[in-house]
Amino acid sequence: MYHLGIDIGGTFIKYALVDESYKIVKKWKKPSILMKTKDDFYQYLCEDVDVSEVDFIGVSAPGVVNDDSTIMSKAAPNVRIMYQTNVNEEIGSRLNRPVATMNDAKAAGFCELKIGHGKGTKSSVYYIIGTGIGGCVCNESGVIQGVDNVAGEFSGLPIGRDADGRYIGLSQIGAITSLIDIYNREAAVPLTYGTEVTEKYLKDDPVAIKAMEEWCKNILFGLHMIIIFYNPEVICLGGGISEEDWFIEKMQKMFKEDQSSHNFNGLITTRIERCKYNNDANILGAMLYAESCFKQER
Repeated sequence: MYHLGIDIGGTFIKYALVDESYKIVKKWKKPSILMKTKDDFYQYLCEDVDVSEVDFIGVSAPGVVNDDSTIMSKAAPNVRIMYQTNVNEEIGSRLNRPVATMNDAKAAGFCELKIGHGKGTKSSVYYIIGTGIGGCVCNESGVIQGVDNVAGEFSGLPIGRDADGRYIGLSQIGAITSLIDIYNREAAVPLTYGTEVTEKYLKDDPVAIKAMEEWCKNILFGLHMIIIFYNPEVICLGGGISEEDWFIEKMQKMFKEDQSSHNFNGLITTRIERCKYNNDANILGAMLYAESCFKQER
């Protein structure tokens, strides 16, 4: 028997069959499509999924997920119909298998804690850089959810207020979208994608270099906040850009140099690493979480 992992994203829904040694033996995906009703969405998600050799299902879902798998916040437009639905019930009733659901960033962190670069640590944080900033805070027992399941929602870490008194969140200075915005402030021709900025950076474009420096300092700002309130053994960076060696090396170098400007210079031993499982972390983490849930039940 295999375990089935499902990663629900705003662009794609990804699937994978995973064996008992956590090896992915088959994976596939379909586009996330805007649906009028939650029944249409879940029917689309479950159709043509063969579970004849599946014992249980682990789901990685966007947004705040409460203890009974109800989606408590709105996510990307194509999956916003999931808001206030119970994922375990919707998928379980259609595929007739037990289901456990976890927030996507927390699933990625759980994967790293169990089989990745956080394995064996007593305290760890996973900082996932994308269009927002996903996060996961762990101790040796597992993911720290918080009383309202919002622990690790780093996008919303307040860094100030705007002119109307509303909070400015960390994602507004540290997500990929902010890198694009910083570049476009001074660019003659605006860009749309973060990969375009990084390509120009690697070709020594002066505007891109300046934007990258500012953006990386913004990320450091967030990492230092995390260190002061939790002081983990390791912070693992995830997201597409973390797959680039130059980016990880740059962040490690800037982090080390930046320590000298803080009151705790010489005391901080937190390490900056990359996530071991990038593209597959959500699915593997969701599967590992489901496995832990159903083992407890047995």
